[in-house]
This record gives sequence, structure tokens and C-alpha cells, in this order.
Amino acid sequence: MKTSVKAVLLSALACPGAGHFYLKKPMIGSVFILSSFAALSYLIWHAYERAQLISQQILNGEIPLELNAIYSAVTQAPVGNEALYVNLATAGFVLAWAIAALDAYRLGKQVDERAK
Repeated sequence: MKTSVKAVLLSALACPGAGHFYLKKPMIGSVFILSSFAALSYLIWHAYERAQLISQQILNGEIPLELNAIYSAVTQAPVGNEALYVNLATAGFVLAWAIAALDAYRLGKQVDERAK
């Protein structure tokens, strides 16, 4: 298997930046890992905060203890700045993953061409 294929598979399927570590480019790989980890951390934190808020509303009696009411509260889309930050974090995560895979392929292709 070519180096470019191995690098892109590592970055696309394992972790963004993993292909860069395989290609011995740890600085670039670290940037991709950290940026995707930061975006994912924000999304997980946001989900945790939202779950805490909904559970507190259930305990206070603001949301009845019925499946439809809880489902409605959970699936309610964020609004305002909250929605903006969630969308930015999601886009950042997806972009970091996609760019890492494309860049790993580009760098792997250079290694393949030098090996000829």
C-alpha cells in the first residue's frame, strides 16, 4: 500500500493528524489533533450543560416526567449565540478532520514521488 493511502486512511478513519504522525510531521499532526479536540471538547461540554439544565428543569417540575416532554426539550435547537458557537465548533471539527485527511494525502503523495 502506498504511503499516501496509509496516511489518508489514518487521518480519515483513526484521528485527524494521525497520518501526519505516520509521515513524521508531528507539529502539523498536533495542530490538527488539538484543533479537532478543542472543537469536540466544546461540543461535549455544551451537551453536558444542556443535559444538566434539562434534568434540573425536570426535578423542578418545569418539564413533566413524560417521554414526549423530555424528548421535546432534548431536541430543541439552540438559539442565538449558543447556536452560533455550536455551529462553529461543529464546522471546525469537520473541517479539521477533512483538511487533515487531504493534507496527509498531499504529504504522502510527495513521499511516494520521492521514493520513485
